[in-house]
Amino acid sequence: MNEAKKRFEEWLAAPDMDEDIRADLLAMKDDDDAIYEAFYRDLEFGTAGLRGVMAAGTNRMNIYVIRRTTQGLANYMNKTFKDPSVAISYDSRNGSRRFAETTAAVLAANGIRAHMYRQLMPVSACSYAIRQLGCDMGIMITASHNPKKYNGYKVYGSDGCQIIGSVPDDILAEIEKVDIFKDVKSMSFEEALENGAELIPESFEEEYIEKALSYSLPDADVSDLKVIYTPLNGAGNYPVREILKRIGVKNVFVVPEQENPDGNFPTCPYPNPEEHAVYELAKKLNEEKDGDIIIATDPDCDRVGICQKTKNGYINPKGNHIGVLLFDYICKHKELPKDPVAIRTIVSTPLYDRIAADYGIEVQNTLIGFKWIGSKINELGDRYVFGFEEGNGYLPGDYVRDKDGLVTSMLVAQMVAYHKARGKDLGEVMEELFQKYGYYQESVKSFEFEGSAGADKMQEIMAFFRGSTDFMGKKIVKRIDYLEQDELPKSNIMEYVFEDGSKVIIRPSGTEPKIKVYLFANGADREEAVRLVEENENRMKEIIENE
Repeated sequence: MNEAKKRFEEWLAAPDMDEDIRADLLAMKDDDDAIYEAFYRDLEFGTAGLRGVMAAGTNRMNIYVIRRTTQGLANYMNKTFKDPSVAISYDSRNGSRRFAETTAAVLAANGIRAHMYRQLMPVSACSYAIRQLGCDMGIMITASHNPKKYNGYKVYGSDGCQIIGSVPDDILAEIEKVDIFKDVKSMSFEEALENGAELIPESFEEEYIEKALSYSLPDADVSDLKVIYTPLNGAGNYPVREILKRIGVKNVFVVPEQENPDGNFPTCPYPNPEEHAVYELAKKLNEEKDGDIIIATDPDCDRVGICQKTKNGYINPKGNHIGVLLFDYICKHKELPKDPVAIRTIVSTPLYDRIAADYGIEVQNTLIGFKWIGSKINELGDRYVFGFEEGNGYLPGDYVRDKDGLVTSMLVAQMVAYHKARGKDLGEVMEELFQKYGYYQESVKSFEFEGSAGADKMQEIMAFFRGSTDFMGKKIVKRIDYLEQDELPKSNIMEYVFEDGSKVIIRPSGTEPKIKVYLFANGADREEAVRLVEENENRMKEIIENE
């Protein structure tokens, strides 16, 4: 506690302290627990960059943490590259524009050219800018689908992929040398624009949309399709609507309450297209317009979810199901390259492998996180066909190296129009895939552990699973500790396969204070697959909540 209190006092005494941050500091002045949580450590920097609650403190997202991090990054870049440059993008979250401008100003003060988008843009736009502008690195200000109190700072390499390997540790080593108040070089954003920073021109945004459009599969007539779209108050509003218009969708209806950028996300506290609750307003609009499909993108427009009214009511296909539906559609309509390869993470559905085998496509596995898929694409080149992760992240093209809500939304619309012409809804198409390849069932459960005590608890839980050989009342036929295997980079993940063919994977989230459990099963019919998953789900819930 003494170290946290010391840091707090240093912040409180710092000259020219931002008024909002000072107000936060004064509000916690007599609350030792709040001081400890805000200052007991530095906000962790890793392959996902930074992500945390926006507030005062070294363990929080604020302009001082952004400045220190950017100074460390600048020191790393000036040691590593000649005449370095960075692309910067940001989403609709509270503080995102200011954090982006702060980042550009620190970079400019360190002699690094910063190319920043004029307006909020999707994650894929950052990756695209890095590659097209020949930048050495990129930064995206976002906390993806987290609640409104969060923001983040994702760092990319020159290939447009999130940093991996030794790079995060090398950057962290430079950050740790920086005194948060004494060592940061900076200037105003206006001065930065006169000293090496520049706004990316509107024409470049047009090129980005045109490149995404090149991945269209125009084998379906979308002219009569009615699309209900919600950007969930995020960055997808303009580019997604624009690309749908350009492929010929004449009827795009945007949920008005969720149309404009708003970091408070007033109608969806969890702006995550995986959550059924975010579709309630879209369903009302769908009833009014007699829509064919509801498409949702999260605040930084890298995740895509869908909802459709079918003969049996509304369905919200899981991320895995959207992935295999898109994959099957792409394989049917795209000219496949020689020796084609599809990529999935270790927590994506095995049904993907069955479909790939039918089309003669090799499947390669990666760890969880789209950075691993992006790095694989660099190796594969033209052999790459499709990549996805169960958390509603898809990459149908290779023009970027991260999840892409823009191209995915376009292909979803085309896919729905194609199946509509056959008289099928997506529920029926999914049933066709099950009948052809077998019934696969998956589920993901998250268990939250907030604060320092929560972080300790997550370590205890992972230690329990790592030391267990019989915890489910089932015979384990395969056990993988991803800290010990050599096929993939080492990671804090445990996998168990049981005698009945079901499987569970357990890991701490890399971006949220959660333990995530992934459950898999396949059966002779849907009921058997569901039963196996539910049995394992109930047992895992009991273990984690009582461990």
